[in-house]
Amino acid sequence: MTTTKITEQAFLDAAANGDAETLKTGLEQGLKPDIADQYGNTALMMACARAQTETCKILLEAGADPDHKNRFGLGPRNWASWAENDAQVRALLG
Repeated sequence: MTTTKITEQAFLDAAANGDAETLKTGLEQGLKPDIADQYGNTALMMACARAQTETCKILLEAGADPDHKNRFGLGPRNWASWAENDAQVRALLG
């Protein structure tokens, strides 16, 4: 059985969309949990912004940095404030 190679963009999208399986596959394929886009926005930030608690857990367990800041000085906690259930996400971030 052949597994499709997960690209960095697909990994970021998976985090934002709550696609835990794609995220896990990307990590198994060697993608780093702190992959970021051109602005320094990480998969964890994208998961936080959409209150994807399961993908937040996966990324944090894989070593994602909850204190990372993008080029604009914003971090996962800032991104979590845009989510409806930000308290759950913030609890995960510590």
